[in-house]
Amino acid sequence: MELLKKENYWIWIFLLLFSGGTSNIVLGALLDVYDKNAWYAKPRNWILGVVCFLFPALIMVSIFQIQIMCKVNAKLKTPGMEIYLSPYIWLTLLIVPVIGWILFAVLSIYLTIWPVIMLYKGNGEKRKKADV
Repeated sequence: MELLKKENYWIWIFLLLFSGGTSNIVLGALLDVYDKNAWYAKPRNWILGVVCFLFPALIMVSIFQIQIMCKVNAKLKTPGMEIYLSPYIWLTLLIVPVIGWILFAVLSIYLTIWPVIMLYKGNGEKRKKADV
């Protein structure tokens, strides 16, 4: 069963609702967005994060999830690529109080929901055909 086909968008809606937004990590694996040389692929980084009182590990998981959401959206050609692929935008939103934090939440919701919309439009099929 090909999960990236247009008619299987409802599976991704179900996964999005019942996985707390972590379905983008599975979608990232199907779209092959993971880099074996990236910081998240090195076990040493995760061990250091867990050993240092667990707080850095929670930050690392959050950054990992945001990075994978951005890569998934880029592969599916979600509109606004210039904005969400820039790390400076994310840092600015975190630094600016209240308005920035609200926009951070809005951008996170945008990046969580739009992959399902792009799969519904058939961009998952187009992406797999371009890889072959």
